[in-house]
Amino acid sequence: MFDPTTTPRIFCEPCGVDYAKGLVTGLMARAQHMPPEDFARVEIYVNTARMQRRIRAMFDDGPALLLPRIRLVTDLARDPISKDVPPAIAPLQRRLELSQLVAQLLQSEPDLAPRAALYDLSDSLASLMDEMQGEGVSPDAIAKLDVSDQSGHWARAQKFLTIIAQFFDTTTQPDTEARQRLVIETLAARWADAPPDHPVIVAGSTGSRGATALFMQAVAKLPQGAIVLPGYDTDLPDTVWSAMDDGLTHEGHPQYRFKRLMDLIGFGPADVARWSDLAPQRPARNRLVSLSLRPAPVTNQWLQEGPDLGCLIAATEGLTLLEAASPRAEAEAIALRLRQAVQDGITAALISPDRMLTRQVTAALDRWDIKPDDSAGTPLQLSPPGRFLRHVADLFGTQLTGEALLTLLKHPLCHSDNADRGDHLRMTHDLELDLRKYGPPFPTADTLLGWASTRADRQPWAQWVAELVTGLDTVGDKHLTDHLDAHLTLAESFCAGPALPGAGGLWDEAAGREAQRICTDLRTHAGAGGVMSPRDYAALFGKILSAGVVRDRDAGHPQILIWGTLEARVQGADLTILGGMNDGVWPEAPAPDPWLNRMMRAQAGLLLPERRVGLSAHDYQQAVAGREVWITRAKRSSDAETIPSRWLNRLTNLLGGLPDQNGPEALDRMQARGAAWLAMAAKLSAPGADVAKVKRPAPCPPVAARPNRFSVTQIKTLIRDPYAIYARKVLRLDPLDPLTPSADAPLRGVIIHGILEEFVRQNHAPDDLDALLAIATRHFTEKCPWPTHRAQWMARFALAADAFCKAEVGRHALSDTRLVEQEGKLLIPDVEVTLTCKADRIDLTPSGTAILYDYKTGTMPTKPQQEKFDKQLLLEVAMVERGGFEGVGPVQVDDAQFVSIKPDAKTVLAPISDNPTDTTMAELTALFEHWRRADSGYTARYALFSKKDVGSYDHLSRFGEWDSSDPAQPQVLT
Repeated sequence: MFDPTTTPRIFCEPCGVDYAKGLVTGLMARAQHMPPEDFARVEIYVNTARMQRRIRAMFDDGPALLLPRIRLVTDLARDPISKDVPPAIAPLQRRLELSQLVAQLLQSEPDLAPRAALYDLSDSLASLMDEMQGEGVSPDAIAKLDVSDQSGHWARAQKFLTIIAQFFDTTTQPDTEARQRLVIETLAARWADAPPDHPVIVAGSTGSRGATALFMQAVAKLPQGAIVLPGYDTDLPDTVWSAMDDGLTHEGHPQYRFKRLMDLIGFGPADVARWSDLAPQRPARNRLVSLSLRPAPVTNQWLQEGPDLGCLIAATEGLTLLEAASPRAEAEAIALRLRQAVQDGITAALISPDRMLTRQVTAALDRWDIKPDDSAGTPLQLSPPGRFLRHVADLFGTQLTGEALLTLLKHPLCHSDNADRGDHLRMTHDLELDLRKYGPPFPTADTLLGWASTRADRQPWAQWVAELVTGLDTVGDKHLTDHLDAHLTLAESFCAGPALPGAGGLWDEAAGREAQRICTDLRTHAGAGGVMSPRDYAALFGKILSAGVVRDRDAGHPQILIWGTLEARVQGADLTILGGMNDGVWPEAPAPDPWLNRMMRAQAGLLLPERRVGLSAHDYQQAVAGREVWITRAKRSSDAETIPSRWLNRLTNLLGGLPDQNGPEALDRMQARGAAWLAMAAKLSAPGADVAKVKRPAPCPPVAARPNRFSVTQIKTLIRDPYAIYARKVLRLDPLDPLTPSADAPLRGVIIHGILEEFVRQNHAPDDLDALLAIATRHFTEKCPWPTHRAQWMARFALAADAFCKAEVGRHALSDTRLVEQEGKLLIPDVEVTLTCKADRIDLTPSGTAILYDYKTGTMPTKPQQEKFDKQLLLEVAMVERGGFEGVGPVQVDDAQFVSIKPDAKTVLAPISDNPTDTTMAELTALFEHWRRADSGYTARYALFSKKDVGSYDHLSRFGEWDSSDPAQPQVLT
């Protein structure tokens, strides 16, 4: 295939050439006179499986021939080259072993990182080991680093890194990267003595990793060896090539990896020949982009070489710059352009490292029932089996909450292997309503059995659930194998249903099969995991699951592709969209390295963080060279303004600085093309002109349908927010209780009211503080299952209890009979409305009068508020004096007051002298008569205390489309 030569055979495909197509074209041109059997012996090493498949697909298109051997460079790690090179250890087993070392580190150095970071640190350490082995850096090189001028953190990290030296011992089973390097070194030594007589070609790799670069050196020395570089910048002058001699300053340039290969293999820019005769699609744009990406020390060449670019309008033809106001607007505009590509019958590819953007575009495409072919697939942890398995793992070692239980029971995979799943969903619905209304916060098996005891049809189902959740909170430290067995057994039992074998639909479909593969792999290597807590197991399982990906190559639209930057290096499309072109995305921000800083990496010979910047720059330079290219970005993220990618900044600055070459006009045209699509996308998403905002509601239901029974506390709501009364009493819509009760102010108030009720009902001495605190301890223990909140509330109540007892002495002196939690009702005959009440406390004096007390754990109402809005205590006084409480009788009320249950024991008197019972009842009657009028509307948020107050029915009234300044719109209902 190749003529003899004394120099390495280095070929290239420039930016803008479909690399895979160029590779096959050049290969067929050179092999046209080769016998079929010789052509079948050609070995081609590529760097991605997607490129491997695409090359084979191109050969499949014809003509018929014997195919060359197309292999992955990474497959060398599994090559059975020699008995002297043992097989690689499983990566998962190595990570489990490392997690044990990291756990020991965190025990000895607890200030290094929180326990929750255990498996993140293990993964990071494993990645560092892979890099060290790939780059040929030994632990001795790390141990010799001078950290005397570094912080103590680096000294601790260096000390810990010496522990991993055991994994570099040649007598131990090597890691994948170590074996890859061993195989390459063995091949290089073998080829030096007996080189293969068939062509060996390395295609598509930049040699950015040490082991790959070593392999490329070995291939370059073969008599029939060749390297085909992707995305080579043929417009870069020799002066720039020669100036890129320092990795610390030039690593971020897109062509630096090729310069490093030149130095390693021993060739220069003049030795690089074209592999095929395919021409770049936009040569003028290539020159423009090449100039914009010159290394920082030589950007003065912009002024020198810029005038040679010619008219930049022609160079930017087919190039669109879309700068959206938000990520959502960016995604919608991209989706609209992709939809147009389908209609035009062209292939379009979205390339972006921003997975959030690609998911938003996928969601936007669903409007037209277009599912893109996403090379990254769906993260397994976000698939139904992944979510279900993570939910089950979180059950162990913690108290079961209603939310956690219902999350499992309502999952599509739960009870999925049973024909009566409808009954399962009905039971789950009934259980949810019961838990919302009655609790408890942490349901147990007894809770479930008690709920089902009143109905026979519920009992078998409740017994099944109760058996599954029993004992989960008591699970302690166990070996990884035992944790995994218990976890998967429980998950399969939930999925199968009552008294059924199997695992339901847990392991079905692509996502289930991938989850089962990962669980089987974990079970195989669980012996290296050691003993761990349930929380550590859940974190480990989630971390392992997050590495899984669910792919379905046949599900996506063949014309709409979403690629990562790695896949995009060797692919081609009619339309290329570079999405999320902001700094932090292009290039991605380097991941934090807890082990070595930048200078330590440079001293050890490891890869610098700028390496990824250079690779990302190379991806950009290749992708932007397509025939039609979009560059998109959002000017603002969800919380701050964004910064354009440095390469986009360079391009726009270069265009703006060349007015004689029409650079500013070319930039304006690029932006105008993007603005036109943004306008179309905005118009598509905007509501129609006939969609008007709702008016402030004030429904007027028929008088017969209006409520005729109110509690004294609901009068305040009737005055301040009549719409809430309408929704609750006319529409009969009760707010749904939270699924998981929380330690909030209402719960604290209920508990304290119960404490005081029992204390007064049992007729303890008013100053018996010990008895009051004993009652409080029991109530808080029974009704507040959150230890931290319970301790805080008990401490606060202890301060208030002392003040309460001191004030209670005075209250006792005024009465001889104390009634608590008395229920009363009073019919108002003129309007036929019943007023109800449950009074906190009514004290009867020796003279036959009454004193009313209402306990307040929150804010006390002022006198004006009581007179206009909060009439609770005034209405209770009227009910007592009108005989609304049986056993109390119509008696005169001497006093009524709110009592604050706080350390200050403050009291607020009800203004009964200014508001006698006759006046109060007359006002109440007038209020009810107003609501007996057919045109009286229940206005939403009529007189709330604050504009910031949140009502339970604000969503029903569509508050937000109107505000409190809008007039009410009465609507008579029939």
